[in-house]
Amino acid sequence: MLTSARHCDGGNGQWKTYVGGDLVGVSDPLRSDVNDDVVAISLYSKQAGGFLYDGAANRTDGYSKAVTGWGHNNVGDYVCTDGANGGVHCNVQIAKTDISVTGADGNLRPITDLAFATQYTPDGVAAVNGDSGGPVFAGVNNYTADEARGTITALDTTVTCPSSLNQDTVLDGHVRRPWCLKGAYYVPIYQTLSDMGWTLITN
Repeated sequence: MLTSARHCDGGNGQWKTYVGGDLVGVSDPLRSDVNDDVVAISLYSKQAGGFLYDGAANRTDGYSKAVTGWGHNNVGDYVCTDGANGGVHCNVQIAKTDISVTGADGNLRPITDLAFATQYTPDGVAAVNGDSGGPVFAGVNNYTADEARGTITALDTTVTCPSSLNQDTVLDGHVRRPWCLKGAYYVPIYQTLSDMGWTLITN
C-alpha cells in the first residue's frame, strides 16, 4: 500500500497519476486516521517497494531512491519535503517538534513537527499548494538513499514563488497559480506507524 494525507482524499477515493490519469489505487476507509491525517491507498498492482521518488514534480522517468528506514526528528535537523505538486525541497530545517496544528480541513493534528526553508534551501521554499500527503525525509549515505521522517499535513508562511517554481514546473501550474510557502507541518512517521500498527517497507 501507499499512504497520503486523509484531507486530500477526493475523487470517490480513487487515486490517479496527474499526468495521464492512470489508476494507482483506492482509499481504504478502514485504514485512515483524522489525528494523523493519513489514509492508506490499496494499490491496483498489489505491489509496493521500499523506494521514494526524489526529484522535480514534472519528472517522468521513474527516478527514485531506496528508503533505508525511519528516524526521529530533532530541532535543528535538516530534512527534505517531497510534494507531488512542487517536487523536492531540501535543507529545510526543523524549528519545532511535537506541536499541534489545525489543518485546512478544520481538523486538529495533535502531534506535528514544523520545518522552514533556510538560506541553504535552493529556492527558499519548503512546499507549494497541493503538496500535502507527500513524504518528509532525511538524505542518508551522502544523499544516495532516504530516511523517512513524516508526511506533510499543513503549510505555513506565504512567500513569493521563485522563477524556478512556475506554471510549467509546478504540476498543476496551468490550472491554478502556484502558491509557495516557507514552512511545512508534518506528522512524524513514528507517530503514524505507532498509531496505525504499520511497518515501513524498506530496501
